[in-house]
Amino acid sequence: MKQNDHPLSVMMLDDHELVLEGLRRVLGEMPEVKSVTTASSPQQLLQKSREHPCDLYIIDIELAEGNGLDVMHELRRLQPEARFIVCTMHEEVWTLHALLRQHPEGIVLKLSGAKAVKEAVAAVAGGGEYRCPRFTQLYGHLERAGASRVKQNLPTPREKEVLEGIARGLSTAEIADLLCLTENTVEGYRKSLMLKLEARNVADLVVKALGKGFIAL
Repeated sequence: MKQNDHPLSVMMLDDHELVLEGLRRVLGEMPEVKSVTTASSPQQLLQKSREHPCDLYIIDIELAEGNGLDVMHELRRLQPEARFIVCTMHEEVWTLHALLRQHPEGIVLKLSGAKAVKEAVAAVAGGGEYRCPRFTQLYGHLERAGASRVKQNLPTPREKEVLEGIARGLSTAEIADLLCLTENTVEGYRKSLMLKLEARNVADLVVKALGKGFIAL
């Protein structure tokens, strides 16, 4: 990829207003950036991108109204030349694997701070790629640690119980009641399963779980 000779237009997706405002201020100080647009939901970002396509998209993964990786997949279909930086707080090994499989130009773990975001934008603006030091260190540690069950993205026993409930058509509240868990905990397991099985939606999740033998008919 050739180095840019002009600043980038950037669009950010995050459902936390404070995060968006903080990043807007950080990017506003960078000569590599000519404009910054924000979106708080996948639908809003896709609508704005149709009206004003951008050079670079900075996207969170876990959103209240969807999955950031799905948004990136759709944007790549609509804008093949667009570049992406994923900025997430999630550091589970299956999340790190999922990120690498999607091949974004930049990966920043939020605990790395604003400095890493600026480094990522500068690297991508220059035609390169970026992995924040925390990601590189953490991923390397997890790889060395082994943990074959996690590395193969296998569901934990509790996740299998949640998966069985989903396959039965139970709601989050019903699964929580059945397993004596909070609804937030069940929702966390559901999102973890979606990442591990690389599922686009619940139907795809169940089909893939059946195909891999994680659940039975």
